[in-house]
Amino acid sequence: MKITGFRFSVTTLILLLSSIGAFAQFMVLGAKGDNKVDGQPLKVGALLQSNQTITIGNGAYLGLAHTSKKTIELNKAGTYKISDLETKLAAADNDLTNRYADFVINELTSKDGNSTRFNTSAKTGSVTRDVSKLPLLFAMPVDENGISKTSKVLADTKITIKWFVNNFDEVKEDDIQSYVFTVKDGSPDNIGNIIFETNTSDKKVTIDLSDSKFKRNKTLIYQVEAVTKNGKKKITSPEAMLQKLKSKENYLIAEELNKLPQEETAINKLIKAKFFEEKGLIANAINMYEEALAISDVPQYSSYYTEFLTFYGLVKKESVTASTSTED
Repeated sequence: MKITGFRFSVTTLILLLSSIGAFAQFMVLGAKGDNKVDGQPLKVGALLQSNQTITIGNGAYLGLAHTSKKTIELNKAGTYKISDLETKLAAADNDLTNRYADFVINELTSKDGNSTRFNTSAKTGSVTRDVSKLPLLFAMPVDENGISKTSKVLADTKITIKWFVNNFDEVKEDDIQSYVFTVKDGSPDNIGNIIFETNTSDKKVTIDLSDSKFKRNKTLIYQVEAVTKNGKKKITSPEAMLQKLKSKENYLIAEELNKLPQEETAINKLIKAKFFEEKGLIANAINMYEEALAISDVPQYSSYYTEFLTFYGLVKKESVTASTSTED
């Protein structure tokens, strides 16, 4: 059973079909590899009934959403009865998890360009970066002048900082050999002192704020430098700043975070990314998206991440590609 061009939330669709006798219990959110239901190919948007059986091939992946708004992921080859999967989801409801899971499910199943994001204004106040001709920019919200804002982060968590080449007249990506990413002390007594530095060929760095190097600092200053292959040119970004949340706010958000699913799955990471996004913690959200794709880089999740970056103006327009279609 397959639905194409669906615009409603997954829960609405499944309940609608249940009411007319189809008894659908799950919808496929993400799929990769050889997956079958009752011997037939299984694709994104398929609706699954309690009396059906699915087969997961070697190296394949399947992400499912249940009528209860809970999710389940399968990446181990084998045969699974839908009725058995329902039994696995019989644990008590978690209202907070359901709330964010519903956001993620609705956005993943939207077929109108992710209307839940793009038909609203960015809450962080990020705007176009066209005003900036700086050669390197960070993937962080900016103000009306294209200058990076101070980004709030949750203490003792991992964050990911991304950047991109913004001015190709100044430097071309093919000419860059590596990037030097630096973190400096932002405290008044030691401001500017380098506390972390790494060389990378990637345009991103993940740091763990629970590490002793960062743990005592409330404010961190970061910067990246591009080193060209001939070594004759070094291009440096503007400095940007990370600000840890104040103690009380940090505690309350950390308590909520602990109520979300802790199992290391791609969908659970997407749920946490949405949680951090709603809290305005963009560096934390980026890290969750990166971890989700590291677990399962299915096209639907990759497109979802791209839509997030695009909505907040965290990518250069020319580098944004069309979201992957999931209708097939």
